[in-house]
Amino acid sequence: MLKFLKLIALLLISKAVIAQPKIATDSLVFTEFQSNILAEKRRVIVHLPLNYFKETDKKYPVMYVLDGTSQDQHTSDKIAVLAAANLIPECIVVGILNSKGNRNRDQTPPFMQTETDDNQSPLGQADNFLSFIEKELIPKIENTYRFNGYRTLSGHSRGGLFVLYSLLEKPDLFHARFCYSTPVWRFNDLMINKIADFAKTQKPIKDSFLFLSAGANETDNIVGGFNRLNLLLNTHKIKNLKLSIFLTPLADHQQNPFFATSRALTEWGTYYALQLTK
Repeated sequence: MLKFLKLIALLLISKAVIAQPKIATDSLVFTEFQSNILAEKRRVIVHLPLNYFKETDKKYPVMYVLDGTSQDQHTSDKIAVLAAANLIPECIVVGILNSKGNRNRDQTPPFMQTETDDNQSPLGQADNFLSFIEKELIPKIENTYRFNGYRTLSGHSRGGLFVLYSLLEKPDLFHARFCYSTPVWRFNDLMINKIADFAKTQKPIKDSFLFLSAGANETDNIVGGFNRLNLLLNTHKIKNLKLSIFLTPLADHQQNPFFATSRALTEWGTYYALQLTK
């Protein structure tokens, strides 16, 4: 019966990818606030679960989604469908909008230049952006909304680099991470090498979940890097890290997060349910 429900949910989501109906929430909250760390105003979109204001004692996991307005709406929609089928918990989704012209600055790790084809480009400032999320955004969200203590982070493309960077720098800040179409090949597999060092020398981390996906129709660089990272993480396993890998059939770089998110969420839902039994 559970497999049948999963199939029905995935079929519904596949149709939702094309039509994108607004089924996720009955409340969107647009918030703008001053970041002292980034020295600029930042905006987020908070997607509240359907019955958030009716079930006033219920608390929820929070999923922070990079590239707000691009990736958060379809993620929230898919969560609503899967939660209705009791395959995952309902979640509060927080779409983090990019400030004008600063996406590359914020999402690129500080050991990488922001551009692969410009030797004069500056290093990324993902360290500052991670500090902003940890010290300013997370407290603001989780002190305002009913948070159950479970926190996740999701990123596409360069955002995936940021998600992996957060694993290296703050492995216990998030309980689950989702990376779609991540360019880990950049600068001679530098991110893969950083993760290899982390896997070999790491201190113990808390139980966590990592989903990695690439589209089968993406560039050779993306797919090759995805395969090398997959091999690394299966050869040098990170203790307490549950790894889920998915190469999305027929998907290109832009399509992959729309097609793979339902798979990511169902895999995570199974993991989440097992964690509750511990």
